[in-house]
Amino acid sequence: MSKKSQFKYVSVKNYASLINKSDKTVYKMIKEGLVAARKGEKGYEVRVDNFMINRSEEINKSLRTMKALIESFELRLDALEKKGVNKDIVEKKLVKPLKKLVKKPLAKPAKKSSAKSNASATKKSAKRNATKK
Repeated sequence: MSKKSQFKYVSVKNYASLINKSDKTVYKMIKEGLVAARKGEKGYEVRVDNFMINRSEEINKSLRTMKALIESFELRLDALEKKGVNKDIVEKKLVKPLKKLVKKPLAKPAKKSSAKSNASATKKSAKRNATKK
C-alpha cells in the first residue's frame, strides 16, 4: 500500500507567490533556514505541504470570485445611474465595502521574530527547566 506524500517541492517563484513575498525574500528565508529547500535542476525548490497548496488555491479562487462580483456590481451601478439612481449612495453602500474586503491583506503576525531570537528563547527556556529540576 503506497502512501501519498504530504509534501511537494515548488520553485522559488511559485512559493513566493503562495506566501505573497518576493523571490529575494524567499532566497533569504532559505539562506536563514526558515524554509526547507533543496537544489533542483533549475535552482532551489521549496518544500510545501499539500494543505498549504490547496488552501492557497481556494483563497485565490475566492478572490477571483469576489473581484468578478465587484465588476458585476460596477456594471449594475452604471445601469442604475443611467436610470437616474444616485450613484454615490450605491457606491457607498455596496461597492466600497466589497473593494475593502478584497484589498484587505491577510493578517500578519503582530511581532516578527528572527531565528536568533528564537534560538535564544529556546536556550533560556532550557536553562529555566534545568534550574526547576
